[in-house]
Amino acid sequence: MNKLTVFEKPPKARAGAAAPHQYRLLGRRVLITDELGRWALLTRPEYDRLLAGLEPSDPLWPKLQPLGFLAEAFDFDAAARRRFERSLLSWKGPASHVLLLDDARGAMDLDAARRIVEFVFTCPGPQLTLELVFSDADKCWPVLWFIVQYARRKGEWSRRPVFLIARGKALAPDQADFLRSHGVTRAADLELDGVPDMKKAPPFRAQRARARLGPDAADPRAWARWFEKWGFESVRLLPSSLDDDGVAAFAAFYGEFLGELVEHGEESNLRDEWALSFLAGRPWSLPGTDVLEQLAYDGTGRVFTSEEAAAGAGELGLGAVGTLRYSDLPASGAAGAVIASSHPDNQPLCSQCAYRPYCALPPALNLKLQGSLWGQTPASPACTVQMGILDHIFGRLDDEKWLLLLDKWNVDMT
Repeated sequence: MNKLTVFEKPPKARAGAAAPHQYRLLGRRVLITDELGRWALLTRPEYDRLLAGLEPSDPLWPKLQPLGFLAEAFDFDAAARRRFERSLLSWKGPASHVLLLDDARGAMDLDAARRIVEFVFTCPGPQLTLELVFSDADKCWPVLWFIVQYARRKGEWSRRPVFLIARGKALAPDQADFLRSHGVTRAADLELDGVPDMKKAPPFRAQRARARLGPDAADPRAWARWFEKWGFESVRLLPSSLDDDGVAAFAAFYGEFLGELVEHGEESNLRDEWALSFLAGRPWSLPGTDVLEQLAYDGTGRVFTSEEAAAGAGELGLGAVGTLRYSDLPASGAAGAVIASSHPDNQPLCSQCAYRPYCALPPALNLKLQGSLWGQTPASPACTVQMGILDHIFGRLDDEKWLLLLDKWNVDMT
């Protein structure tokens, strides 16, 4: 897959006709975006007319002028407002706090859990999300039960909305009932292999799923129907591996899966979490983006820039709850490095990409795959995965069914 696309025969452009933008070829169409996240999907003749200069009588004028793609009719005040809304100036702190409740050493200590919850409540933002991740529900149940109760009480005392997510592979019925009664969203970690058995329930009945494709995963449309049948409300698909075969298989599977959601969007309640994240168009809306979207905590109370960083060798540790204060983070070298490396302006390829307003790679993932926080996007398999996803999302934006589905999901595409 091409990271950047070019015309075989470049169009003729008149200086000062079109406002600054990036383009990407999607089949026979041309996607254009600007740095504020506005977009338009044009035919090649339409794009040629834009670059040559549109007259007010052209049918494209009322479509492109409100979007800011015409230089002579550019609204600087509206652009400034939109830039502020989408910039770090409006960032309110990490949205997600991932608590890793168990590892090879055992379950999280209750005192560490208390200190982590107290640290989380010192973080700014109008609401807090705690994601409680476990592999063995029985081993983690005392600390999981405590965190749910304590976080709920802290939310009541501080009058701050608290969203709790429990993510694992299996739960006993009484455990699931407890979480349900306390308003905890249940998220299942699944692996998809072969074709789904429509009669076989998932090992963890949940509202959300992170579903990693197995090497033999097939029939993505049937899998979409399986998730819908068993009551899942949203799914985030993940590749089985990041080698060339795994990336190519994932792109094809994702496109078919999304196509099924679009085709049956009127009667389905299943949502695609990739589309919801990318189309928000803010770096802190992308799950796993170190510090901006996420902080992670291990069983001893150590704080990391993200869940991916916590699984690494410790280079992206920020300190430990009990001694670390949230106000200390701006002075942290690790926090500054991951925020700087998250910004697409610091990547030459990203600065030329039509998906720049929507996309960012988690620095901890770059470190894991390529040995540096910035990575090398021309060779990055993670970049290839995300561009493949975005091609499927944006390539459908002239499909009325897709736009209606996004409206149903409350995605603002203006």
